[in-house]
Amino acid sequence: MTELEKCMAGEWYDCHAPEFIEGRARALEWCARYNATPYSQRSERRKMLEELFGAVGTNVSVGDNFTCGFGTNIYIGSNVSINLNCTFIDCNRITIGNDVLIAPCVHLTTATHPVELADRLITNWNPESGEYR
Repeated sequence: MTELEKCMAGEWYDCHAPEFIEGRARALEWCARYNATPYSQRSERRKMLEELFGAVGTNVSVGDNFTCGFGTNIYIGSNVSINLNCTFIDCNRITIGNDVLIAPCVHLTTATHPVELADRLITNWNPESGEYR
């Protein structure tokens, strides 16, 4: 299994694998562009949601200062309003149904890690470079 397949299956995976680094970089760049796009440019913001998210229904609004982990694992139904300063860490699928209002500063996260210290320590890992020695 690839690291992404392990992640999506709910198994332990290496979050430093290139596919995660690239996906995270893409999402960070997207978030910067999205948050810099004025709220009045609703059609452009809509196109941007469709560009990154797994699915977007009709009549969807995502407020400013939105942050996500990857974006591609976010699926949003119709008639959804996501208020300001929300964070969605979508290491796995986040599904928001129809007719949903999400308050400001809400965090939705699918991320987890091993609880036991010995299970989460990575030997030979250099945190400065993100590489294994």
